[in-house]
Amino acid sequence: MLNMHYLDNAATSWPKPEAVYQTADKFMREIGANPGRSGHCLAKQADTIVEETRELLAEFFGAPDPKLVTFTFNGTDGLNLVIKGLLAPGDHAITSNIEHNSVSRPLRRLEQQGVDVTYLQADANGLLFAENLAPLLRPETKLVIMSHASNVLGAVQDVAALAKVAHQNGALFALDAAQTAGHQPIDMQALGIDILVVPGHKGLLAPYGTGAVISLRDAGILPWRDGGTGIKSDSRMHPNELPYRLEGGTLNAAGIAGLGAAIKFINAEGLTNIAAKESNDMQQLLACLQAEERITIYGPRSAAERAGLVAFNVAGLSSAELGQLLNDDWRVAGRPGLHCSPLSHRAVGTFPDGSYRLSPGYFTTPNAIESVCAAIRQICREQ
Repeated sequence: MLNMHYLDNAATSWPKPEAVYQTADKFMREIGANPGRSGHCLAKQADTIVEETRELLAEFFGAPDPKLVTFTFNGTDGLNLVIKGLLAPGDHAITSNIEHNSVSRPLRRLEQQGVDVTYLQADANGLLFAENLAPLLRPETKLVIMSHASNVLGAVQDVAALAKVAHQNGALFALDAAQTAGHQPIDMQALGIDILVVPGHKGLLAPYGTGAVISLRDAGILPWRDGGTGIKSDSRMHPNELPYRLEGGTLNAAGIAGLGAAIKFINAEGLTNIAAKESNDMQQLLACLQAEERITIYGPRSAAERAGLVAFNVAGLSSAELGQLLNDDWRVAGRPGLHCSPLSHRAVGTFPDGSYRLSPGYFTTPNAIESVCAAIRQICREQ
């Protein structure tokens, strides 16, 4: 469907850089071995590629040691690893009332097992404030976890301020960067992020089945998957060393090879250039939407305050109806519904119908933005 105007990058970025396709394909065809599991040359090549990507990620996000980079299969996998690997009955955690299900559902399950969870309330635009976080902290608060930017409202949080308050009470601060990693600079040490969770398939432009949990230090995350690691095979117990402790089983080495190629692409293009391009796209989209009286936009009105996505509704149309019109008549790929974040939609009053979301990416063309705007203008006037 190459004639589609693809603006669903908040779900999965597409297309990928050509080097990502080529690198993953080459790995499958020419290497194909299990990294770190054998002594033959192909296994060693595979392991070298995996470790090179680990180093790239550590440098990209400001982690002090590549061993603190754990590969995961997506953002949800990483968030479950962090939440379930850190919290136990009697612990207290804080999150927000606008989180994705990949944060809220694991926490809800742990609530039923004796973990206490408090929800920091966002304002009408989806912004969270450190002064509202401080009163929620307790001596038993172990973890503060939240998204860098809402996948519905787009609001980008003041991470440094929130992390500082969490640290003053001795809590760990974990960040879900699903909507910001690869879109804007994230320096873990400068921002005070103890644990960063990123998917590969979104802004990092990598294949499906990739992601990472990246830490500033060993936070004591316990594994919930034990098995083969390629080291200490004589032991009945899973290794405790990082990254092996959290990487039981065969890694998606072909995907990790593609992730490494994607990081190299982003570094070559320049993350500031990518951020500027995507901000310009958002400014154009927001101006188009704000000009239509029938449209209600959710989240900040300025592109400078939001990630590269915008959710909205057109009066008189459900989000599903709008999505169908845009898909069938205008070849626009966006996303209607609840976006796996019912908490966000409850917060802004769009539950249960949801909203329609557009999310341009680095490869979105000016023609695609204008075509989408033309479609929306016509729908608002004729439907």
